[in-house]
Amino acid sequence: MDQLLDFAGKATIVYFGIFFIFYLSDKRRIFNGVLLTFGLFLILGDLTILALNTQNSFWLLAGIGIFLFTLFLFPIGSLILGAVLLMRSPQLWAKEGVSVQHSLSLIFGLAFLLGWFVIPMGLSHSQSLPWILNLAFLAGAVLYLYLIFTFVCYLVSSWLFKLNRPRLNQDFLIILGCKVTAQGLTPLLKQRCDRALAFYRRQEAKKARFFRGRKKELILIPSGGQGPDEPRAEAEVMKEYLLEQGVPEARIRVENQSVNTYENMVFSKKIMDSMKKNYKCLFCTSDYHVFRAGLLSRKAGIRRCSGIGSRTVAYFSYNAFIREYVAAMVMHKKFHLIVAGILCLPWISLALLLLTALILRLL
Repeated sequence: MDQLLDFAGKATIVYFGIFFIFYLSDKRRIFNGVLLTFGLFLILGDLTILALNTQNSFWLLAGIGIFLFTLFLFPIGSLILGAVLLMRSPQLWAKEGVSVQHSLSLIFGLAFLLGWFVIPMGLSHSQSLPWILNLAFLAGAVLYLYLIFTFVCYLVSSWLFKLNRPRLNQDFLIILGCKVTAQGLTPLLKQRCDRALAFYRRQEAKKARFFRGRKKELILIPSGGQGPDEPRAEAEVMKEYLLEQGVPEARIRVENQSVNTYENMVFSKKIMDSMKKNYKCLFCTSDYHVFRAGLLSRKAGIRRCSGIGSRTVAYFSYNAFIREYVAAMVMHKKFHLIVAGILCLPWISLALLLLTALILRLL
């Protein structure tokens, strides 16, 4: 047992060394969250081995307690999250209107709540179900657990990315746009601009920051084109607001051609590349959108890019975060479809074998 404990401890150290290499090399990866999630289970295994190896009853009970807590963490956490999402849905509908887009929190809330009841009930009655329904149910249960796992990994990855605190030595700050009206900035977009301005002023106040003998001047890049239901380009409206707040026009570069976050990053990168080499940049968006925007900045080829987020009201942010999760899954849909196929392959293969045997028997 001592040798097993020693091996488990060394394996955990090596594993987390690999995790930190990936995390520090680029924080804009969902894989970082996958590694950390598996790492927590690895620590759980180490604690279990330690508890079984000890003669101290206190540590034995503590190890069992931690094991049971972690074992029930997923279902209990899912139930709590599901309840919160369901409670927030009516408030979101009252404020923003009823639509499929605004019903994601309701759909996921029901899924998180019902899944942990339906799966045990189905397993307990599996013998009374027809074999084809039984196999279909088992495949569905596996896919449900995969959904929970990917959501947790995305949540952990988002949290890891937000842990980063950008230093006050940036060259560019991209402000990601969203809908504008005839009256100007919407509250959501104003919050983004104000968050960017707060960072801009903090860096300006840091008088000791120099680069090659000159003070680093932060360039703001309001980014966003004109949508079909918008009177003007989002970037132009943001620029006017920034000027009103005292930002010199020479410190603003407008990007007014993009129609989505990926294009925000691609077109802003062209502006930054044309102005400077080996620059440092960050982007500003709403808090729920920070991580996926980071993924898209990586996809756009921006090498060093951090993100900061403005706060969003709770009733809106829950639904919006789920929308971001769905969009991130769609970004890697081929991968997830392959994984889903592999997970369902045993049940599909078994169903085909049973079906073939049934046909041969009838013949």
